[in-house]
Amino acid sequence: MTTLVLLSDLIFKSNDKLDQRIRSLFDSEQLSIGYIPSSSDPERKYFEHTRSYYNQIGIDNIQYYDIDLEYEESTFGSIFECDAIHLSGGNTFYFLSLLQKRNVLGLLRSYVKSGGILIGVSAGSILTTPTIEIAGYGEDADENNVDLKDMQALGLVDFEFAPHWDGSEDTLNLLREYTRVNRTAVYACQDGGGLVIDGESVELYGNVSLVDYRESGSVDE
Repeated sequence: MTTLVLLSDLIFKSNDKLDQRIRSLFDSEQLSIGYIPSSSDPERKYFEHTRSYYNQIGIDNIQYYDIDLEYEESTFGSIFECDAIHLSGGNTFYFLSLLQKRNVLGLLRSYVKSGGILIGVSAGSILTTPTIEIAGYGEDADENNVDLKDMQALGLVDFEFAPHWDGSEDTLNLLREYTRVNRTAVYACQDGGGLVIDGESVELYGNVSLVDYRESGSVDE
């Protein structure tokens, strides 16, 4: 059964329902989460922010696994023994290029199919979808500085994800055009919100709007 959490951002005290739902995904009390940064975080600034978030919802064992400058092939494999894997935010193109370079995409797919929980934030959430093309779309698009050609991502869901939605109808109209051109569906998500995919169900938390070239709807919680 596929279990995923797609977050727009990691904001403290923003959505108690979402926090509680994330915690409920885990069976045991002694949990471990493996953290993969989108690029090396030598001072552990973003890692510490993430660890603080998990600490506040009762998860203390957060482990850092670099796939960039500090990558250690001999020890990286132990991340798949963790109860969950967290994919950080950052430049989506660079992040995907690292996952390709380290041959991690197939391992992550197998991990999820074997019951592992995958949690993404922003770029990390986009990576769970079929393609990262949406990361290069719009005014606040990521720059493809690595000249990435293969945009295929993990493909664990059949929709795309647009983080940091500003809540405006103008942005939704841009996404409607994107979905028409690409014949796809996109969940636009404001910071503080997210999606929980638990098997076949897609649960929406916070301000999330579904944009589909076939139909359109929105949910506010």
